[in-house]
Amino acid sequence: MTSEADRQAGGSRWLIIVLVLVVVGLAGWRTFVILTDPDPTRAVELADVVKAGDAAGYNILFLTLDTTRPDHLGCYGYEPAQTPTIDSLVNHGVRFDDAVTSVPITLPSHSTMMTGCYPPTLKVRTNGLYELDSEYETLAEVLEGKGYDTAAFISSFVLDKRFGISQGFAEYDFQVTNESTRHVSDLHNERRAKDASTAAINWLKEFSTNRGDSPFFMWVHYFDPHAPYDSPIANAGLSRIEAYDAEIAYVDLHIKRLLDTVDELGLRERTLIVLATDHGEGLQEHDEDCHAVFVYDSTVKVALILSCPTLFDRPYRVDDRVVGLIDIYPTVLDMLGVDCPEGVDGLSLVKGGFPSDRMIYVESVYPYMHMGCAPLYALRAHGAKYIMAPDPEFYNLKKDPHELLNKYESGSKKLVLMERELTELVGKWSILSNGQPTGNLTAEEVARLEDLGYLVGGRGADGDETALRDPKDLVHVMNRLMEFLESASSGDVEGAIAIGEPLVEEAGGWSAPAERLSDFYSKLERWDDASRVLDGFVKKHQDSGMLHRLAKVYFDSRQWTECEETLKVTEAIEPLMGAVPLLRGDCFFEQGAYDKAIEQYERALEIDGDRVGPDAHARIARARKHL
Repeated sequence: MTSEADRQAGGSRWLIIVLVLVVVGLAGWRTFVILTDPDPTRAVELADVVKAGDAAGYNILFLTLDTTRPDHLGCYGYEPAQTPTIDSLVNHGVRFDDAVTSVPITLPSHSTMMTGCYPPTLKVRTNGLYELDSEYETLAEVLEGKGYDTAAFISSFVLDKRFGISQGFAEYDFQVTNESTRHVSDLHNERRAKDASTAAINWLKEFSTNRGDSPFFMWVHYFDPHAPYDSPIANAGLSRIEAYDAEIAYVDLHIKRLLDTVDELGLRERTLIVLATDHGEGLQEHDEDCHAVFVYDSTVKVALILSCPTLFDRPYRVDDRVVGLIDIYPTVLDMLGVDCPEGVDGLSLVKGGFPSDRMIYVESVYPYMHMGCAPLYALRAHGAKYIMAPDPEFYNLKKDPHELLNKYESGSKKLVLMERELTELVGKWSILSNGQPTGNLTAEEVARLEDLGYLVGGRGADGDETALRDPKDLVHVMNRLMEFLESASSGDVEGAIAIGEPLVEEAGGWSAPAERLSDFYSKLERWDDASRVLDGFVKKHQDSGMLHRLAKVYFDSRQWTECEETLKVTEAIEPLMGAVPLLRGDCFFEQGAYDKAIEQYERALEIDGDRVGPDAHARIARARKHL
C-alpha cells in the first residue's frame, strides 16, 4: 500500500518532469524561431545596450554610401540584395530601422553627419554653391584634438576639400585615375569603390605599422550607387533597378576588402564601425528618377548601422523611434566618452529618456536654387510626415509607408502640431541665407558638378518663394531632361533634338533645358541654334546667368559685336558679376587688344575677386606675355 509520503514524492517527480518538458519545449521553440526568423535582431533602446564611454579609446571607421536606399540592403529585408558584408555588420551591431537624412543631397547631408547640425543651421543646403564654415567643429576636428589620427578617402568631386567638409582630416584623399573614373567625361568626377578601398587599405596598413597606439578616425565614402548605374560586375540587359542593385553589390565587395584588412591587423575588436547612407534614390517613385528634388522617404530614408563585436554581443535593432543622420555626431562622441560641443541639433542615442514624439527637420532647396520652383520643407516623425509646399502634403506612414495618400485635408491633431512647428522653424531659417560662397570654382569645376546633375539652372529673378511653382508640376520635365542628356551623350543627335526643343518650352522659367540644349548645339558648332535657344529664353525670362551664356556662344562663334551687346545687357542686370568683364577681356585678347584685355581682367578682380580671382590672374599673366 502506497504511503502518503510516497504519493507526494511521486507527484513532485511528475511535476518536475512536466516542468522540464515545458522548459525544453520552450527552448526548442525559441531555437526554432531563431533559426527560422528571417530577422534575428532584437528590438532595443540603444541606451540599454551601450553606455556613454563604453567605446573610450576605440578607433572609428566611418563608411558612407552615396545614394543607397536601405530597402535595397539585405539586412533591411531586401531579398535580391547581394550585400553580405554590410549585412554581417548587424551580427554584432545595431540597425536603425527608421533613420532619415535632413536633406537628400550629398554635401549638406554629409555636413550634417560631421557636425550634428541641420543644413540651415550650417547654411550648407545644396551641392557646389557653398562651403561648410570653419566656425563649426567637425567630428574629425574634435577627435583630432583628442589625439586621433584622421584620414578621409572620398569618391566624388561634390565632397572636394574646397567645400569645407575636409576640416579636421590630416589626410583628405580624392585622387582619381583614368582607370577609376566612372564617367566617360575626362573631368574625373569620381572614383570607384575599388580605388577608394585600396587607398584606405594602404593608409591603414601604414598606420598600423608606424603610428603606435593612437586611435584612428577613418572616413571612406563610396559614390558608386549614384547614377549612372554602370557597375563593373553588372551583366548586360539588366533593368534599371537591377543595375542599381549591382552598384551597391560592387561597393559591398570592396567594403569586404577593407574590413578583411581591419581583421588581419587585429583591429576589429577595438573599432566602432559606423555605416550610413547619405540619402536614397527615387527609382521612379513619385515620378522622381534620381534624388535631390522631393523629400519623400524614397530619398530621405537612410540606412544607419553601428557595429563592434566587443560592444554588441548579438544583433539588435531600434525600430520604435525616428533617428537622424544629425544624431551620429553626438552619439559617437558619447560612446567615446568625449564631450559634445554645444549647439548641435542632433541627440545622443545612448542617453535614456529619448522623446517618443520627436520630429526631425527635412528640406530640399534644390528646386528653388536650380529649378525656379518652390523649396520643400518637411517634418518627419515616427509614423507621420508633413511637407510644406504650394500643394501641402501629410502622410500617415504607418498605414501608408509609400506616401501615396495625401491626408492634408484631414486636419488631424498631429498635422496641426507639425504644421505649426515647421512654420516656426522655416520662419527663422531664411532660404536666402545660404552661407559662405565657395567663390573659386573654375569653369571646369562647374562642368564637373553639371556632369553629375548638379548646378543645372538658376532660381527665378524675383526670389519670392511664395510665387513659385510646386516642384511636383515640373517632375516630368526633369525626367525628360535626363532622357535628353542620355540621348546627347550617346551621340543620338536627332533623338536629342526631338526631346530638347519642346522641353525648353515646357520648362517655362526653369533654365536647365535651355542651357543643356544650347550646350549640345555648341558642341556641334551649330552656333545659330545655340544662340536661338538662349535668346528665346532671355527674352521671356530676365536671367543674368543665361545672358552670360548667350554672350559666351557669341564669343565662341567669334561674333564680337553681338557678344558685347549681350554683355552690356547682362551688366545692367548684375553690375558686380565678374564674369562679364572677364569675357569682355577675352574678346579683346582674341582680337589682339592685349592692353584693353588686361584692363577688363583687372576690373573683374576689382568687382568680383572672390569668384573670378584665379581666372583673372591667369588671364592677366597670359596677356602680359603679348605686350
